[in-house]
Amino acid sequence: MCGDGSFGQLGTGNNESHSSPIEISFSDATHVEQVACGMRHSIALVKDASSSGDLVYGFGAGRHGQIGKPATRSSYLPVVVPGLENCSIADVCANGDQSAALASNGQLYTWGRGFSGSSGSHIPQLLTSPLRFSKVVLGWNHALLIADGETYILGGDHHGMLASALKTQQASSPSSDNSSAIPNLRKVPGLDREKAICIAAGAEHSALVTENGTVMTWGWGEHGQLGLGNSCDQTSPQTLDIGYNGSFSSSRFRVYCGSGFTFLSI
Repeated sequence: MCGDGSFGQLGTGNNESHSSPIEISFSDATHVEQVACGMRHSIALVKDASSSGDLVYGFGAGRHGQIGKPATRSSYLPVVVPGLENCSIADVCANGDQSAALASNGQLYTWGRGFSGSSGSHIPQLLTSPLRFSKVVLGWNHALLIADGETYILGGDHHGMLASALKTQQASSPSSDNSSAIPNLRKVPGLDREKAICIAAGAEHSALVTENGTVMTWGWGEHGQLGLGNSCDQTSPQTLDIGYNGSFSSSRFRVYCGSGFTFLSI
């Protein structure tokens, strides 16, 4: 890892920054499967020979619980995120002060600042839903998810995405009723029955590509990151004219978001 280490997000054991890559270790991990970077923290998914499941590590700023430690505490070294030790994890992601893990069975766990209508937690919260998610991406205050060919948004009410509530429960106690954590989950409107094949989230904006090659963006637009020729916010998905007349390949068409910009690969 390299770059700013002010909050311990490089996992080197201190808060020094490094302009060249430096190797870090994850205890007895046999393989680092994936790494995700938030604003001031990092999340890593590793395979551990001594564990029956996958292990998720967090390090860096922990004020909002985003590294799996009680709020206000940071860690300069990777620490195991509690409650996921016996889960098979397919994907991890991070953005802002949020973290998430998608289990192989389609269940979603989130921890950190929390989304609109929910309180933050350093213990992964299981989103109790009959849906089985196949993809998740995080913004600073929202998440985009794909389940059964439909696209959903969690939180994000700053740009008009309000919804009915679904309760969450702590990963460490699946039968508990944690009614204080109630995020807003709703289906993304305006897709005209097109299925999204790629989703991306910036700080406060979102983007997706449908199975027919339609590119749509919405949310915060101050820096022109929605690609609509202006700097206006949009509370619902808007179709983007990218001026591309070539053939569409679902395997190559991808969209990515930085905090205030968007990148499309065709």
